[in-house]
Amino acid sequence: MHKIPRELLKTNVNYHKSCILYDVALGVPIFESYQNFCVANGDDSMEYNDYEYWYYRFYSGDVDFEHERRIDSKVKTLTELPLEILGMITGYLEPEERVDLRLTSKKFKAIVDMEPVTFKQIAVELRPNALILCINEKCFEYNIGNGRFIRNGYADEGSENGAEEGLETVLNRFAQVLKHPKLRIDRLALILPADLFPEERELLLKSLPRSLDVKTALIQGSANETLTIVSHLKPGVLKELWITGCPQQLTPIFESEHWKQAELTKLSSCQIYSKSFPFFYNFERFEISVILMELVDVQLLINNIAKNPSFKHCSLKALIFNLAVFVNGLNMEDTLENPGIITYRYPVPNSTGYLEIRLFNNGISIDRRH
Repeated sequence: MHKIPRELLKTNVNYHKSCILYDVALGVPIFESYQNFCVANGDDSMEYNDYEYWYYRFYSGDVDFEHERRIDSKVKTLTELPLEILGMITGYLEPEERVDLRLTSKKFKAIVDMEPVTFKQIAVELRPNALILCINEKCFEYNIGNGRFIRNGYADEGSENGAEEGLETVLNRFAQVLKHPKLRIDRLALILPADLFPEERELLLKSLPRSLDVKTALIQGSANETLTIVSHLKPGVLKELWITGCPQQLTPIFESEHWKQAELTKLSSCQIYSKSFPFFYNFERFEISVILMELVDVQLLINNIAKNPSFKHCSLKALIFNLAVFVNGLNMEDTLENPGIITYRYPVPNSTGYLEIRLFNNGISIDRRH
C-alpha cells in the first residue's frame, strides 16, 4: 500500500483543514483537538491562532476550504478581545496583581474597576529609618538612603546603584491602589508614631481618596492626622475603630458618626480622665489602654455603663495598675475568687442582671450578665 510522506501532509493546507473539520464534526474540544493535531503532524504544522480561526469557522457551519482568510483575518491583541473574556481573565488575578494591570491602559482600568476588589489588609508603618508597606501577605520595606527612601532589593532605572525607588513613587502607587472605585479593605492600619518624617506623613495623607470602604481601622498618629484619616472612612461600613492619643484632643472623633456607629472601639491613651468617660457610656463594646488608671475614673465608668441597657463588654488595661487599690476600693456584692482572678458582681439598677467585673494584674474586664 502506497504511504503518503508525512512531510507532504505537513505542508498540505487542505489536509490540515480536513483534520480540523473532522474533530469539529466529532465535537472534540478545541484545546484537545489542537494537541492531537500537533502530535499527529508536528508542533510547527500550524500556529494555534490559525487553528482556532478555522476550528470556529467550521464550527459555525462555514466549511468553504477555499475561503481567503486574509479578507477578514486580523490577529487580535489582548485589549481587542471582548470585554467578557477580558473580565474572565482578570478574575483569575490576585487583588494586588489587578492593581498593576489597572495602570497599563484605560481599557484595563475600566475592566478592573467593573468588579469589586477586596484586600484582607493594607498596612503602612513609619519607623525611624524605614517605611513598611503591606498589601495582604506581601510586605515591602523602604529604608532611608542618601536622604530618600530606597526599596530593599529594588530600584528604578537610571540610579547609580541600578535599583532605587523614591517614597513619592511608592505613595503614588499606593494612591492608585486606593482609587479603585469598588475597593473594600477588611483591615487598614496606618502607624505614624511621634513626629517622624513630617513631609512623608503629609504625602501619605494626601494619597487617601475621599471615601474608603474599611471594616476595621487601626490608626496611630497625631490627633489631627487621626481625625483626617477617620474622615476618609465610610461610617456605615466601619465596624471597628482603634485609635491612640489623649481623649481631650480626640473629642471631634468621639462625636463623629464613625465612632458612634462602630461596633467595637479601642482607645490607647496616655491618661483617662472622668470628663472623657461620657463618650463611652453608651457604647456596646470598647477597649481602653492607658499608662495610669485611677480608681475614681473606674468607679464613674461602672456606675454609668450599668445604666446602659445595650452595654455588653469592655476591657481596661494599664501599664501602671495597683491591684490592691482596686480590690479595696471597689465595694461590691457577691465577691467570687478564682485562681489568679478576682471577680465582683455589680448589680444593675432595676434589673435582675449584673456586671461581672474581673480584676487582673494589668487591668479590668467588665461583662454584662443576666
